[in-house]
Amino acid sequence: MPEITLEELAKDIRQRLDSVDEKVSEATSDVKLTELVKSILPTLAEDPEFARKLKFGRDPGEDKELVGTKYARWGLSLADVEFLHDIQAGLRGQKKVNDTGVYEGPSESLAKTFEAISDAVYLPMDKVRELDRKAIDDLFPRIPLSEFHGKDAELAAKGKYELTGAYKRAMLAMDTAESGFGQQLIGAQYVGELWEAPRKLGRIFPLIDSFEMTDPTAYLPVEVDIPEMLFVTESTSSSASNYATSKTGSQRVQVDAKKFVIHQMWSGEMEEDSIIPYIPFLRRQAALSVAHYSDSVVLNGDTTNAATGNINLDDADPADTKHYLAFDGIRHAGLVDNTGNSKDSAGAITLALLNAQRGRMLDLTRLVDWGHPIDPMDLVRIADPETADAISMIDEVLTVDKYGQGATILNGELARVQGSPLVSSIAMSKTEADGKVSTTAANNTKGQVAAFNRRGYKVGWRRRVRVETERLPATDQTRIVYSLRLGMGRFTPTGAAAGIESSDVLYNISL
Repeated sequence: MPEITLEELAKDIRQRLDSVDEKVSEATSDVKLTELVKSILPTLAEDPEFARKLKFGRDPGEDKELVGTKYARWGLSLADVEFLHDIQAGLRGQKKVNDTGVYEGPSESLAKTFEAISDAVYLPMDKVRELDRKAIDDLFPRIPLSEFHGKDAELAAKGKYELTGAYKRAMLAMDTAESGFGQQLIGAQYVGELWEAPRKLGRIFPLIDSFEMTDPTAYLPVEVDIPEMLFVTESTSSSASNYATSKTGSQRVQVDAKKFVIHQMWSGEMEEDSIIPYIPFLRRQAALSVAHYSDSVVLNGDTTNAATGNINLDDADPADTKHYLAFDGIRHAGLVDNTGNSKDSAGAITLALLNAQRGRMLDLTRLVDWGHPIDPMDLVRIADPETADAISMIDEVLTVDKYGQGATILNGELARVQGSPLVSSIAMSKTEADGKVSTTAANNTKGQVAAFNRRGYKVGWRRRVRVETERLPATDQTRIVYSLRLGMGRFTPTGAAAGIESSDVLYNISL
């Protein structure tokens, strides 16, 4: 065996160490570590036990108080927890579905989580009624005497509003509508999100300015005439006659809050742990319902409740609970209230027909041009989907794909007609030749376009949503009921619906 000198040994050791250092550096470089993590992480995430234990970072907007709870693991938000708590509270004392005994209300875990993260509070219904009574008491002295009739007018003139029939009916409606319930949740985030649903998901309702109604009835002032500018001679002395004055007329629009309810049916068990995975689904379904029917009621509202004549059911008597019976809407203004603002197309849709809509939306007496607003986005056309598609094929119509980049696009906007948006909405039905919907679906073959100026309408919210649950043993189901109130005002300078000029309807369009 050849002898190895110390110098050779030291050199060999240095070479080996250098080689190890190079391999370690290469193996631990940022590139190598990134590749290693990417290759291993997907298999780790597929391991249920690892996924259960591993807690990833949360978005800044998420509710930190929920971290580590079972509600967070199911992906519930603050609004979901409030909704779940309200449902469980509403079930308290009701018979269970597949078991003996009754529901005991929110679990200790849910109750503590709710208290920790929510600012909402439960008020006894007696307190809620007291607030509503005060609102009615404050309202009646502000109602114009012209709104009272007969004996009520005499009592109102004397300030004895509490003795009028209108006052008694308002109180009775409030008590009847809220009877039999225990508490009401005030200030819940999920309620606010439910109110926002029409703004985010709707196609027609978001276009109309809204306000919060602090009373069951609100009166909105409406400008009728602009003051006339007069040509006068120069005053040459202090004793000169006063200039003639010009008056500015005004009217007021009444907005009444109407009550609406949404029913969701749930088959099976309502125990807290059983329904946690479905809470986001239930809330989304409620939001979609509010969005669609908010669109429909402002577009299709018609208070005609008879065997014939309702624009949504011309040849049958609508059920008393149909949403469109609450108040008159946009289509009703042209088809019924002011028939001069409608046109029987009697054929295919053309640009000339669409252009003529604007010409009919004129108030020449008061110098208001609803059809040619300063901002073209204030004039909106709503059409059923088939008619909207037909309009988009007209050569002169500019479709979204031509102007979409960088432009403000409305929900459901399909095109722009002479600079104003065309919105396709399923809330607009095809109709018979007279512009009204038949109870026989096969008769509804004609298209329709409703044009309206957004400034001619207002919607009011009574921001109080109540959620109740009710067991239906006969069908083994639980009904979840949301109740809410909203109203609509249509501006008319004359005080009568016949004076509405802010909308126009094209009907009997061949498709």
